[in-house]
Amino acid sequence: MQSVLYNDEQELLTKLQQGSSTAFQELYNKYYGLLYLHASQKLQDREAAKDLVHDLFSNIWQKKTTLIIQGKISSYLYTAIRYRIIDYLAKEQTKTNYLDSLSIYLDNKVSETDHLLRERLLQEQIEQVLKKLSPRVREIFELSRKQYLSHKEIAEKLNLSEHSVRSYIKEALRLLRAKLGGLLWTLLVLYCKIF
Repeated sequence: MQSVLYNDEQELLTKLQQGSSTAFQELYNKYYGLLYLHASQKLQDREAAKDLVHDLFSNIWQKKTTLIIQGKISSYLYTAIRYRIIDYLAKEQTKTNYLDSLSIYLDNKVSETDHLLRERLLQEQIEQVLKKLSPRVREIFELSRKQYLSHKEIAEKLNLSEHSVRSYIKEALRLLRAKLGGLLWTLLVLYCKIF
């Protein structure tokens, strides 16, 4: 465990505001674990908690020279992470509401024009993510999902092993899941039917 260099919070904050990476590292080491535990208990999602805490510290480092903290640093950090948790939960609720409303929409079979427009918008969003994939990963993913080739057929066509093809497709799906998030991931099946 790293030794404490700054006994006084005000000294730690002053050094941080002066751009001291040592002060930042001490702040991070001292509070990361506590903030992570707090966030993961509230969110029940370890990865989201990690992301929120990392985002908080990243924001602190970026704004270190203009950072104003009145009172205890711990109070500031807990308040900051609490607001990030609230914001995250609100966004998740919005996604859930959207999926619920989309489900009702599909169940009620509203106008086909509106349905086609939604499909087109979804298709465009997925295409934007696919454009960010490496050319090889995109090619293999499209052969699988658009041309409905098996892993074996793709491997033969591109002179690859089936294992390599499987790995490329897993990578593409992982990236799509990461970029589209929970909101659109459930609709990927719809995308595959569009083509």
